[in-house]
Amino acid sequence: MNLAAFINHLVREGQVTVVNQLIPFTQQELQDTQTILADYYQQDILEIPGTAPDFDAAAALWSAGYIYRIVQLAMLRDAGTAQLQEWLTPYPLPQTAAAIYSADLCLRYLPDLLSLSKGLAPDDPLVQQIRETAMQWPFSSTGMNLPAQGDMSVIISSPSLLQAYADKIIATRDSGRCDIPAVQQIVTASLGNYTSVLWPDYKY
Repeated sequence: MNLAAFINHLVREGQVTVVNQLIPFTQQELQDTQTILADYYQQDILEIPGTAPDFDAAAALWSAGYIYRIVQLAMLRDAGTAQLQEWLTPYPLPQTAAAIYSADLCLRYLPDLLSLSKGLAPDDPLVQQIRETAMQWPFSSTGMNLPAQGDMSVIISSPSLLQAYADKIIATRDSGRCDIPAVQQIVTASLGNYTSVLWPDYKY
């Protein structure tokens, strides 16, 4: 299935397949995918606390293509390091609040993709690539037991993102993400009197 169909199935059913050939996306694929992601964004913002950041089409499309390529490369195990570098290019623009939230529409599946790659050796280049990307996009990678290496200032300065991030941390009980005081404070406040129920082992 092409990129648009892949994303449509991913967000609606959580089940996907990819073509077994690494070829560039067509302009029509990208346009169709952007439409799907924009619609998904409108549904997703109903669940985010406060006022959600704007939709960033560039970030959303980049993350969609990135996830698609990871699945392809996980299936095509004859792909070498050079192909990983060619097809899994980092996001080239600043991580604004809109970019972080829009990219998360697809990057939130990074934990699942890492699980998909568990059959590979821990030092496999694809596994390392997934882990590196997850660390650079902390909003999307709670529960992966990886440190947050991306710039946290944007998340902390956005009330909506910060509360959503705290909710993700609580849902995955990712205590390693509570090392930053601002994050720790909002996680503690969000737990309130329900710490013993929501996160019995919370120590902060």
